Amino acid sequence: MNLLMVRHGEIPSNVKKIYAGKSPEELTARGVIQARETAEKLKGLNAHALYSSPVKRALQTAEIIGRKIRKNVLLDDAFREMELGPWEGLSENNVARMYPMEWSIWKDRPAELELLGRETLSELLERVLTGIRNIYRYGSSRNIVVVTHVAVIRVLLLWRAKKRLNLYKTIHVPNAGVFEIGIDTRP
Repeated sequence: MNLLMVRHGEIPSNVKKIYAGKSPEELTARGVIQARETAEKLKGLNAHALYSSPVKRALQTAEIIGRKIRKNVLLDDAFREMELGPWEGLSENNVARMYPMEWSIWKDRPAELELLGRETLSELLERVLTGIRNIYRYGSSRNIVVVTHVAVIRVLLLWRAKKRLNLYKTIHVPNAGVFEIGIDTRP
C-alpha cells in the first residue's frame, strides 16, 4: 500500500503558533491556495481512496483535493489531530509559561511527555496504525491519500523509518506537504 499523507492547509493558529487541537478553524486564503496546489500535484496519481481527519481544516483540504482527483472523502477518526488536553488553544509561549516543566520535556524529549488529558506520542502512533490497518484492505499496490495533521505525519514517518519518537521535533511537515509512505506488510 502506498500512503500519501497530506497535512492540511494553513489556518490562523498555524500563523500564530497556537495549538489548534479540535478547533473548527477554516483554512486561510493561503491555506486554500496550498490545498489547490497539492490537489494539482495529486491529480495524476490514480488514487484509490481519499481519507480525512474529521477536523474542519483537514476536511476542507480533503474536499479541495477530492474535487480534483474525483474521489469522495471518507472520514476516519484515527487520523484526527492529537489530543492536546490543557494545551489546546494555547500559544507555545503560554504553554512554556504555564507548564514550564512539561514544556521542557516536550522540547527535549517529546515521547516522554505525559500530561493528564493529553495523548502521548506512543498512544497517537497506535491510533494511527489502527487506522492504517483498517484501510489496508485496499491492498499493497494501491495509492491511498490521507489528509491529516502534523503530529500524525511525524509519528508515522518516525515509525516507518524505525526511529525513536523522541526525534519528533526533527521532522519538518509544512502545511499541505505530501509525504509518501510505502507499507509493504500489514502494520
